[in-house]
Amino acid sequence: MATQTEVLKFLMQTAPDYYSGDDLAQQIGVSRTAIWKAIQSLQTAGYSIESRHGLGYRYVANNQLSAPVIMAGLAGPVQPKLITLDQVDSTNAYLKRLAVTEPLTEPTVVVADTQTGGYGRFGRPFYSPSSTGVYLSIGLPIKAGAPFDPGLLTTGTAVAVAKTLDQLFDVTVALKWVNDVLVNHHKVVGILSEATTDLESGQISTVIVGIGINLTLPTGDFPVDLKQKAGAVTTELTVTRNQVVSTLLSEFFTSYQTYTTGDFMADYRRLSMVIGQQVELKTGATTITGVVNDIDATGALVVQLPTGEVQHLSSGEITKVNLLTGGYRG
Repeated sequence: MATQTEVLKFLMQTAPDYYSGDDLAQQIGVSRTAIWKAIQSLQTAGYSIESRHGLGYRYVANNQLSAPVIMAGLAGPVQPKLITLDQVDSTNAYLKRLAVTEPLTEPTVVVADTQTGGYGRFGRPFYSPSSTGVYLSIGLPIKAGAPFDPGLLTTGTAVAVAKTLDQLFDVTVALKWVNDVLVNHHKVVGILSEATTDLESGQISTVIVGIGINLTLPTGDFPVDLKQKAGAVTTELTVTRNQVVSTLLSEFFTSYQTYTTGDFMADYRRLSMVIGQQVELKTGATTITGVVNDIDATGALVVQLPTGEVQHLSSGEITKVNLLTGGYRG
């Protein structure tokens, strides 16, 4: 396995150029036969590696999720522990189970090709078919006494996702408070933050941020109840899912270092689709209607009621947005 990892790393570094088997053997310090066996194993595992007589081998990026490829693409201050899975019930649920049996001591990321029981806010199912999206969860250990702000973490995550889509795709991104990311008036990303607590202290010990991105799934392929609101980022994927994950994690962990300062809120407001719009918001058993004046420094919604009263709402869900322009009605 170590030889396979080293071979893959060298080929990724030199891609799209070829790297000879003899040079690989010399670099890694193994036999030419060991290199050949490693190439065969990588190809069997689904990595696209081409060979040509007289030139050697080269890595060709494909859409299969790969921990070494994702890690090689990371930039920024944090190198998390990374787990890739072909299938899981839910990446959030997986990390919650992991945090109970093996408390997290470092940032840990789980990425899956498909989820059989993905879920969003209020337990709503999140459709997670194979090969067409990115489904990941980020586990963050929280030290006792360390500052933690759930509102800013969620809004900061939304900005990191928006920056990722802006970098990699020719799309216009909008944010619906608090955690929905839209392209072409359709929700393409869901974000869900959850926490686990230490049984002895009763304090939060781990925060899990789940992110699901519909990359290429056509609207017609969604379940009937999702077709009106859900959509995909693009009709044709021009980058790999590994690149999407690497870019997203780089953006997230760069922002996470200072997220409690709210230094991204100007970006959040700029991308917001609800500021200046009339909304209907449900918080608990109460439904509130008003015009969104702003989003404050803590990520709370600033709503002016029909009476003229202004409220700062830090929890709830916008169930309806009446846009002056555009087709979104969710």
